[in-house]
Amino acid sequence: MYIAKTSNINFWIPEKTWYSFFNSPYPAHRNGTAVDVYFEGEALFPFEEGIVREFRKINTRRGIEDSLILVDINNFVLKILHVKPFIKIGDKLYLGDSFGKVISSGFLCPWSDKHAHFELRKPDDPYRARGGLLLMPIIQPLTPIAIGNKFIVVEREKNYVWVKPLNHRGRGLTPLSFHGKPIEGGIPHYHYGAIFGNTNRIDLMGNSIDIKEHLPNGIGLFDAKCFRVEVNGVECIGIGIYCNQPFLKLISKDFEEEDVIEIKISKS
Repeated sequence: MYIAKTSNINFWIPEKTWYSFFNSPYPAHRNGTAVDVYFEGEALFPFEEGIVREFRKINTRRGIEDSLILVDINNFVLKILHVKPFIKIGDKLYLGDSFGKVISSGFLCPWSDKHAHFELRKPDDPYRARGGLLLMPIIQPLTPIAIGNKFIVVEREKNYVWVKPLNHRGRGLTPLSFHGKPIEGGIPHYHYGAIFGNTNRIDLMGNSIDIKEHLPNGIGLFDAKCFRVEVNGVECIGIGIYCNQPFLKLISKDFEEEDVIEIKISKS
């Protein structure tokens, strides 16, 4: 599945794999230069080919080690985080090759799922949190679009639950949209959200908000710090909205599978 491009280089991932461009507090996502792919178990190479350049172990504030992998691709370098490699420096990788195991990094929040972080960079600047190449997301009708604010809990995890809309209409890149333009992000816990398309104002579950910034790739960013999320009248940490993921992630431990809930987003 073709999900993004930059400098005529295309990102490919398996069908039915979910991913996110803006559901992260990491600066590269806020700047539109990274994508997280939620592989099950092993990470798969997303480009036609590349040569493994470097590995680094990274210490984190919580003491849980992370891993950095660099892969040379044409005239660029692919930076990969949160994957423990089982390849060697100098190995050649091809599209779909398995190259490591996705891990729970000390950089991630407790409710974060294991994933591979990808960003393309210039060869002389491979390490920084900022400065990657801008990604152009490919907008596809991948998942049903929710209508209304009633959902059912379909799966309970340790730190969150997945919820499915009771009503939906049409299909989009994510399960929430405004005038056909997909919305993504972690609201309000990551402090911003994104809409895939040019607009100056959006409506998020009945709340009108101005777009704060327009990225050069046509993405609009809005301030999510002003919102609060309530479920059946009880405030929770927030909701996560992802690409090619038909469910919303509700960051709460208060609900069980098959509970029918009402999510309300309001300005705090």
